Order: sequence, then structure tokens, then C-alpha cells
Amino acid sequence: MRLSYLLIKGTEKLSFDEIQTIVNLLAEMLPSSDIKQDGNFLIVFLNEPFEYDFKDFITNTNNEMYLDLSLYESGVFDSYDLLKKDVNHKKMELKFDTVYESEKTVFYERVMYYIDDTFKKHVLKDFFDNDEFLHSIKVFIEKNQNTSEAAKFLYMHRNTLINRIEKFHKITGYDVRKFEDALVVYLLVKNIK
Repeated sequence: MRLSYLLIKGTEKLSFDEIQTIVNLLAEMLPSSDIKQDGNFLIVFLNEPFEYDFKDFITNTNNEMYLDLSLYESGVFDSYDLLKKDVNHKKMELKFDTVYESEKTVFYERVMYYIDDTFKKHVLKDFFDNDEFLHSIKVFIEKNQNTSEAAKFLYMHRNTLINRIEKFHKITGYDVRKFEDALVVYLLVKNIK
């Protein structure tokens, strides 16, 4: 059994009709889900995996209905008891200060809390302030370490990208062609545009 849930906060300011509209939208998207209102939360229990981008859903709902809701998308649970325990924990723990959060974004925020500029400078060395260079490294990692795809996306010659990757490895000691090195570097460059 693969159970998960959505937690939507901010419903206490909504009218009954607005809540019903959101519930109807969710029921239409997720017909096998169970939707409950609990104080200022809507809880959507999902009994099967869905391929929806819930960040787009909450952003579009907020924009179209002029609302200020926040949504948390959980990970997957093996039992209903574990899921319910996590729901109660997340209702208390999360700040709901962004429109969308998920298990991944919460994990990322916790990791990044312990990473400061000193650590970033230590890992990234000469590239710490070079956003253009780091952006190319980030794209390479996001494109599953595929130089051809990343070079196309960056409008860059493939050999130029390969040279950057090798230069990065030579100066930092991190070879982003290896998973364990790419993971560390990606955490540091994820937010570079």
C-alpha cells in the first residue's frame, strides 16, 4: 500500500463556497482521494500515486481565486497509522510560510540550514562568485550528467561544457560526473539561476 497526503493551510479565512470549490477541484483531479477539513486545514488522503504537479495546482488556485493558501505534499507511507502520525506532526511543525512545500523541500531546507558561506567557499573555491560557471555545472547535474543535453540547454558547445566540468574537478576536487560528488555540489548550487 502506498499512502500519501496533501495538507492545505489557510482555509479558516475562506467562505463555505470557496472551500467547496477547492474540494470539488481536488475531487475531480483525485477521484480516489478522501478529503477532510480539520480546523484551518484541508487534508487530502491519497490512496495511490498521482503524477500531478501540486505546486502548480496551489499556485494556480491562489491566483485564480485570489487566495493565500499553502500546500504541503508528503512522502509515501506504508500504513495509515504512520501517515496520520505524520499529518499531526507536520500540522504542528511546518511554518507554512511558502506556497508549496514537500518532503524534499523540507529536507533540503534542513540541510541548507547547516551550510554557510564558509562551507560553500571551501567546496566551490574559485567558483564561489562565478554564477554563470556554476549555473552550467548545475544544469549538467540536473540533466542527469548528460553533457549533450546540458550543452543544448545552455546553448553551449559540448566541448566547452566538458572543459568546464574538468576545470571544476581540477580546482575543487569534486568530480560532478560521480554521483556522490554531484550530490554535494548540487546542494550548494541548486538555487543559482
